Amino acid sequence: MVKKTFQRIAAVSILVLGITGCASKKEEVTWVPKPHVPWEDVVVERGSEPRQGFELHTGGPTTGLFPARISVVRLARSEDCMKSEVQDAELFRDPRNEFLQWNTAFDDQMAISEVFPIARRDLGGGPALPPQILSAMHALGGSIGLIYAVNEIEQNETEMFGALYDTRSMTQLASMRAVAESVVFEEDEEPEEKNLFATDSKALVRNEFERLVYLAMRELILNDQPAEVESPEGWIPDRPMVPAIWPPQLPN
Repeated sequence: MVKKTFQRIAAVSILVLGITGCASKKEEVTWVPKPHVPWEDVVVERGSEPRQGFELHTGGPTTGLFPARISVVRLARSEDCMKSEVQDAELFRDPRNEFLQWNTAFDDQMAISEVFPIARRDLGGGPALPPQILSAMHALGGSIGLIYAVNEIEQNETEMFGALYDTRSMTQLASMRAVAESVVFEEDEEPEEKNLFATDSKALVRNEFERLVYLAMRELILNDQPAEVESPEGWIPDRPMVPAIWPPQLPN
C-alpha cells in the first residue's frame, strides 16, 4: 500500500513539474519578431536607408505635379518567407485601413484630390516590386505613389519608412523614416486603463510617419509650379467672355 501511494505521489509530482515546465517555457517566449522588410523592397534604385525625418529628392522645383491623385501601398512579408530562401515582399492584406487613414491625413490639402490604395489584383499577376507597383498606380490614375513598410525592431520599438514617387517617370520624390518606442510603466505607476494609441510603439510610429509624409507632401506642393495651359490653336469662344452670375437670374 505504501509503495502504491509513493508511486502515485511521484507520478503527480512529475506531471506538475511537466506542466510547470511547459508554462515557464511559454512565459519565456514573450515576443517573436515578424519578417523584416528591407529598404530595398520599397525603392526602385538601391541606395542608403533614410535617416529619421523626411528628405526631398527632386533637386529643385517641379512643374505640373499637382493637383494629384495619390496611391498608397504597404508592403509586408509573410511568415513563410522566413522558412524559404526566396523572400519576396507582398502587399498588405487589408488595404481598407490605408484608404481611411491617408484620406484623412490629406483632407486639408486642396492640391490632393483623392487617395486610394492598391490591392494585389491590381498588379496583374506581377510581383510586388516597386516598378510593378508604380506601373499599376499610374494605370489606375495615381500620379504620385507612396510605398512604405512597417518593421518591429524590438519588442517595444517599431519603425516605418517609405518613399514618394512620380508614378509616370518612376522617380523618387521624397523619403521618410520614423521610429518610436512604447511607453513602459513601472508596476506601481501603471494606469488601470491602458490607452494603447498613446503608449504602444505601433500607434506612435504610425502617427509620426503620417506627420512626416504630410510635411514632405506639403513641401512638394509648395515647390511645384503650375503647368502652362494653352488654348488649342484656332479656338474661338462660343459665348461672350463675361463674369458668371450666380445664382442665375430668371428672365423677366
